[in-house]
Amino acid sequence: MKNTLLLFILVAALKLNAQEFSIKKGHEFAPEENAIFEYYIGNDETGVYLRRTRTKGKGTSYFYQKLDPKTMKVSFTKDFECEKTERPHSCLLKNGKILFFTLGYEAADKILLLREYIASTGVMVGGVKRITSLKTDAWGDNGRNFYVSFSPDDKKMMVVSEFQWPKKLQEVQADIYEFPGYKKITSKKLINAYEQSTIASYNYRIDNEGRVFYLFNYLIDIEEEVIGKALAAIQPNDEKTTVMPLPFTKMEVHNGTFTFVNDKLVFAGLYKDIVTKKERKAGAVKNIGVYSFFIDPKTSQTTAKNYDYFTSNVTEKLTYKDGLVKESPADKLYSFEEILTFNGNIYLIESHSYVISSDKRYDAYERELMVTKFNKDGKMEWMKVIPKFTDNSLNSFNYVINNNKVYLFYCEHPKNLEDFTINDYKPRDYRPIKNYNGSVLVCTTFDESGNLNRSTIFQNDGWCYDPISTNITLEKNNALLFRMINHEKERYDVVTIK
Repeated sequence: MKNTLLLFILVAALKLNAQEFSIKKGHEFAPEENAIFEYYIGNDETGVYLRRTRTKGKGTSYFYQKLDPKTMKVSFTKDFECEKTERPHSCLLKNGKILFFTLGYEAADKILLLREYIASTGVMVGGVKRITSLKTDAWGDNGRNFYVSFSPDDKKMMVVSEFQWPKKLQEVQADIYEFPGYKKITSKKLINAYEQSTIASYNYRIDNEGRVFYLFNYLIDIEEEVIGKALAAIQPNDEKTTVMPLPFTKMEVHNGTFTFVNDKLVFAGLYKDIVTKKERKAGAVKNIGVYSFFIDPKTSQTTAKNYDYFTSNVTEKLTYKDGLVKESPADKLYSFEEILTFNGNIYLIESHSYVISSDKRYDAYERELMVTKFNKDGKMEWMKVIPKFTDNSLNSFNYVINNNKVYLFYCEHPKNLEDFTINDYKPRDYRPIKNYNGSVLVCTTFDESGNLNRSTIFQNDGWCYDPISTNITLEKNNALLFRMINHEKERYDVVTIK
């Protein structure tokens, strides 16, 4: 009876959205006992690849599975061949191979190791590669990390070896290799101080020509505890780091990031006014806005820049107090989600977020999504708020760009759909959705003009949509893979946008 009801709900939902969506259900299966889904490794024309961890019996082991792209059945399972003393670092799909990086130890060194497998067959090729190492000391390996990234054309691999420890100058080096082949091309030392402040660098990227980019935080004002953020670059034939100045005077940059868009670098995020203790006593009000910078990677020069406060309608929608949520939009917390681009325009997505923690519980909530469009000249055209109120594992969403629209898929509380529309809602009365069962899968679209539309896909009842932040797109971005779960079972469905 339950399955019949689920089928009825699914069919009804499909009829409701027949003009836009079709859903093809994948094969239902139960993973082996104590096998944990970790993440999508990626997909190509031969299959979709999943990373899993096995925790039964003789200890922990790691493996990947291939799903057949037509049936979404498991084609095979391949165990990674690593020592018990190693632990996984990352797993990537590149040029038809699965790259499995692990962390190990050799005397006093923390080492990064690599094994390669032909993705479609699971056959290991070559031996174990020792990529790089970091010296340990009295602190052990605390603060010592490796970060692996690839150029957009996948012809260069960069491995950043990082040592960051409180009250010490950071020691960070970027080693650049040919890919495939792993012949080292060069090494770059990153700066360890800026404006008479120590720094903490992160978000390391490399472009096709071998330019190294990264972000770093530094201290602007010790007394006021104001943190600055900067974007830095090292040119291929240079050792000097160029710090790209941000034209902020009394503003503090928050959770920004950057991405490569055609021949430029786009750096976007949120900023807040810096209000001193003296100004606060005098009643000064903090404000918040968004920024975008278009940067020429070859010269490190800013070619377009824009920053502006939240629009009045957005500020109005975000001005409310609810429990631990403060009333002023500038006092709220925000999380970076995505930078999207199509037709040359940039779309920044941020979420209003907050955390409740205690000795026994930790809850992370994400509320409204803020979508901002920057045009080809870097100017802000519009800003919209999408209502959403999710908890922990339901916070993520999937998206696909098609028909000159962005399609966002996420979980909603059914009562919110009954009581409110996408454009007319009351934040204080908006209900959080904390459980898979009972949630509703919705799709909200926005186009280049900022028009929002929300539609129901199906009710989670038995089989539930599991929002995984990695997007597996199929059929030239016309189809998106959904991970579905039902207690111990799972299924991989394909939603196609017509």
